[in-house]
Amino acid sequence: MSDGKTTLETTINLPPWNQDLIFSVLSDPIRRAIIVSLARKGPQTAAALAPAGPGGNFMMVRLNRVVKTLAALREAGLVVIIPNPGDGRKQMYSLAPGMTVTKTETGCLLDFSFGLLRL
Repeated sequence: MSDGKTTLETTINLPPWNQDLIFSVLSDPIRRAIIVSLARKGPQTAAALAPAGPGGNFMMVRLNRVVKTLAALREAGLVVIIPNPGDGRKQMYSLAPGMTVTKTETGCLLDFSFGLLRL
């Protein structure tokens, strides 16, 4: 039974974090916003992570940007694709298992094992 916390046993097989890549990825405000959304709301589809807009082609541009951003976050090891129980055709994105999220009264803390990010 999982309590939602990452244990030493599950993180021991994960590759070490590439700190330079992580800081580079997190320097982009859109990428940080996606990390914040995933930390606060849990797994989501790319469409759910795309900012709300008037629709039409403008929304597709935003969705394409989110998909490219998610690819960069996956490459950095911050985000993984998980099965979507509601609709198997749409991919669900979640924070990587090696990231511990602690919810606080003022937001969230992400633990990368080499540092904390306050959201």
